[in-house]
Amino acid sequence: MMGKSQTLSFPIRLPNGMQAEALRLLDASRTAINEMLKVLWPDLDAFATERTGPAWKQVEPLLFKRSGHGSRQERCEMEQAGRILRAQATRKQVFLTSLPLLTEGLIRPADDKRPAKKDYRAISEQVRTLRADPDDPGTFLALTNVIEQACNRFLQTGTFPATYEDLQSVPVQEVGQLTFAGDDGMTLGQAYRMRLVWEHSCGLESPRKEHKHAGLWLKLRTPDPSGKWAWGEWSQEIALPETVFEYMAQGAVAQAPTLREIRSDDGSRVAVLDVMLEVPAIYVWTLDQECRVLGWDWGVRSLITVSVLERSEGDESPRQVSRPLFLDSGGLDGRQARLRREIDRLKTCRDRYALLVRQAGQAAEEHRTPLPAHFARWQAKILAFDRRIQTCWKKYERRNRELAHLASNLLILLALLSDCRLICGENLSTLKSQGRGRGARGRWRNWRNNTTVRGELWRVLRYKCHLLGIRARQVEPRGTTHTCPRCHKPAKTYASSAQADRKQAIDWGAWLCCSNPACGWNGARDYAASLNIAWLGLAFLTTYHQTKRYVSYCMTDEVPSVKPSLYSREGATLLLPSQRFTPRPQEGKHIYYAGWSFSIALRTSQPKTMMAVLSTAKFRQDLLKRA
Repeated sequence: MMGKSQTLSFPIRLPNGMQAEALRLLDASRTAINEMLKVLWPDLDAFATERTGPAWKQVEPLLFKRSGHGSRQERCEMEQAGRILRAQATRKQVFLTSLPLLTEGLIRPADDKRPAKKDYRAISEQVRTLRADPDDPGTFLALTNVIEQACNRFLQTGTFPATYEDLQSVPVQEVGQLTFAGDDGMTLGQAYRMRLVWEHSCGLESPRKEHKHAGLWLKLRTPDPSGKWAWGEWSQEIALPETVFEYMAQGAVAQAPTLREIRSDDGSRVAVLDVMLEVPAIYVWTLDQECRVLGWDWGVRSLITVSVLERSEGDESPRQVSRPLFLDSGGLDGRQARLRREIDRLKTCRDRYALLVRQAGQAAEEHRTPLPAHFARWQAKILAFDRRIQTCWKKYERRNRELAHLASNLLILLALLSDCRLICGENLSTLKSQGRGRGARGRWRNWRNNTTVRGELWRVLRYKCHLLGIRARQVEPRGTTHTCPRCHKPAKTYASSAQADRKQAIDWGAWLCCSNPACGWNGARDYAASLNIAWLGLAFLTTYHQTKRYVSYCMTDEVPSVKPSLYSREGATLLLPSQRFTPRPQEGKHIYYAGWSFSIALRTSQPKTMMAVLSTAKFRQDLLKRA
């Protein structure tokens, strides 16, 4: 049943013939928006009130000087400025909440070897104590971000900021972005006009071949090179992805688009139009009908580890209905680690030239001598290293985004195959690995744990689950990786399963062994954590079935609802299709994803012959249609 919806954005590059006028529009709008932000910054508290209506209606009464770009164009600029001010007003409320926590106890004093720095553990403990809702990771992240920014100001000036204005300067736009939400729509707009067309037909030569096409035409009101505003010409047809056609055929409604610019490392700019569609989503099943939970853990050796548990009516303990699955991204992790080492090397080279430039400048100023002959070459070297560093970071982030989409697709696919509508994962956004680790592996482990791929994975997973009618729930990770999944007693982790490696326990060990002599369970730490996370989800379901209340648990609580599960091989089948249309053949002892050869592999106890037979594109398409 369709009823709820979600807004999706599809970035479309504008044709070359519209680039110049679109960039002029963004430049003029950015100047006007920045002027509004500077004028309204003292009235930031006015934007912390009711926010049900458009943002431009809050800006208009407070603004006495207009840009002169036209009424609807000004409304679009006020809407963009109002959204920025609303976000900053929310952040100011967070700062006022965290103001009592800003003490010197959050700073580690300097010693002989290291300068003063932030104490991340103290910051996390203070925020955990202050946080009102433990199930809201956004509040934790917002508090942590504001406190860390205040600590950075303390390290620079020696004092904590007393007001939010002391902490945050006026958030002016550096890159142009303009929403058309303040205009009158696509057909009657006074700032933009847009026609969106989609069609479905069959070719005359081959009637069985379907033709799906979607395109748009755009016209903008922009300033010319002399500054005079006028309507431009209609653009040529801009082809849209086939996904847009699918959503439009399902009844999606087009919303006001957003125009923005993308700047490359060499300074070139490209105008992009974000086409907004309000697409239909599927209502989730009621929790009364749920009996299965998919739990996944952000692993130490693997990227994610997945297990599915089920609790039927009358069963005292849940039973495991799937074999564990490990998504091994070791090949990609190696590439990312080499890229991080390259970034560190480039930073070292850049800092060396920056030191030479600084020393040469100081010497020339003190002794009033001319600059060295290589001074200009040193400056050029610094700029070249900065460009290479930015290129490496962009490549690093692109890989993380692709990996987040891959992992989220896998989780949703396994949930659909297991007839499960509740996905539970650990909320690692509240955790931060300290230091650089010991050795190359330890440094990379901390880098990967602190990277944005975890937040990106949850963001992608949530909106995809919303569209497919699946619940995505975060659980408290405390104790999930150091608790025995059988007896729920504290357990230690070791380097490996070999007896020689069990002499000394380590915090980041890959093998978990129960400390209870009567139990003796041992297995992969990631596997145990995925079971514990799934049990927390089942405890949530059980409590809801009994009390109709939403209650969250963690492994350190004394909860009788969190009980060990019984492993059952019956029904523990893994029907995993390939991600791409051409399934990747078996290579060695692993099953690889198509397009990710020797980078990301699936490991499971299922026979590989079954994996190969079920890895078909037709099966994947049929499954998604049934979903």
